[in-house]
Amino acid sequence: MLDTNVLIDLGDPRRAGHQMAVALSRNVIRNGEPLCTTRINIAELRVGLERAADRAREEQRFERATAALVLLEFDEAAAEHFGRVEAYLYSLGRPVGDMDALIAAICLTHGQRIITRNGKHFADVPGLVVEGY
Repeated sequence: MLDTNVLIDLGDPRRAGHQMAVALSRNVIRNGEPLCTTRINIAELRVGLERAADRAREEQRFERATAALVLLEFDEAAAEHFGRVEAYLYSLGRPVGDMDALIAAICLTHGQRIITRNGKHFADVPGLVVEGY
């Protein structure tokens, strides 16, 4: 599952993480896995789209970056995972933002690892495999 920052890196060849995001995405495809993200990540991308100075150009990047992705949705099972993840992280005294906890819950529900540039946001989520760069 590609995190928002990976999708941003994929969509902009000028970004420092672009080559790594491309390489990791190619590995996923080579392994016969679908490239996927969550509806939450799409929502995060849309914030940047709405704030862009050149909205038309950003819309094109958005479409390129998301066209071939499988979208994973938030459902009742993910809601249960979300409750457990949030409670656990609060018990550690290291809560993450709700968006990241929602994303982690969806990954757990669908048996997906997360590919991200912000591995520390997800490092304490029990059972979640984090692949970072």
